[in-house]
Amino acid sequence: MTDEGARTYAKGRILLSSEGRGWRGISAELRSHPAGERPANVLSVTEIAVMVRGTAVVTRQAEGVRQHIVTSSGTIGLSPASVREDYKRVETDIDEMLHIYLSPSPFAALAKHTSESFDAASVRYDAGFRDPLIEQIAAEILGELRFETSCGDLLVETLADVLAVRLLNNYSSIGAGHRRASRRSRGLDARRLQRVTEYIDANLQKEITVDALASAASLSRFHFSRMFKVTTGQSPSRFIGQRRLDLAKSRLVQGASIAQVAFDCGFSSESNFIRSFRRATGLTPGQHRDRVPASIRCRPGWFQHSTP
Repeated sequence: MTDEGARTYAKGRILLSSEGRGWRGISAELRSHPAGERPANVLSVTEIAVMVRGTAVVTRQAEGVRQHIVTSSGTIGLSPASVREDYKRVETDIDEMLHIYLSPSPFAALAKHTSESFDAASVRYDAGFRDPLIEQIAAEILGELRFETSCGDLLVETLADVLAVRLLNNYSSIGAGHRRASRRSRGLDARRLQRVTEYIDANLQKEITVDALASAASLSRFHFSRMFKVTTGQSPSRFIGQRRLDLAKSRLVQGASIAQVAFDCGFSSESNFIRSFRRATGLTPGQHRDRVPASIRCRPGWFQHSTP
């Protein structure tokens, strides 16, 4: 349970949580909520609430702004950092709502990148609207909550940046529309791509951040991910995820324990690794290892010359 979630939604039930996943700049919870009134609260992060399943009626008030919202799947509510919410009442039970907590760090990184003076406090207190991009981001975060991947931390870190830009562009007092991409992104040149792939291969068993990848390419974090995908056809998280899957297959047949391979590949638990490996390959890690006879596994250099 996140600190913000614990203070704000003590009566709700947590269905899924990012706690223990090592996410950077963002956390999330899928919750159900009973009808009732919530206590006054001041958030230290920006909250984006997205209705996942069911319908509900919510009344809330902050700094003199009172809102009455009829929600359904996809309805979004924003609560900016530092705003005091005086009152919130849920009129009917909520089956599933995704709460995304965006820390100040993505906003600070964007401010540094653009050399402009703005922060998360500029986001509006708003609710009852739909936004296809935010819904897509919420769906990807929810998918990662349900099925952890080896690069989930990198995926959601990238999503946090996209979400911060979206909020500042469309739902802030600043109106950062000029930060929208005005032309088609170019890709990475061969030299930059080589530096990035060399960094990835050297750090597959370590934490890999967007900042580190962008630094290897000598780019800002807000340009890197888009340019990498233009070049490779894959997002950085998907590209690294495939590399880690190959690493997992190799380590398993070399005799490493499933628990050790899960740790090496960045999973928060052995069970999540097993579930992810089976979704990717159709086999459990043990079944994959058993497909290779022990007599062959012991042969030096066998893996490099074998057929997948």
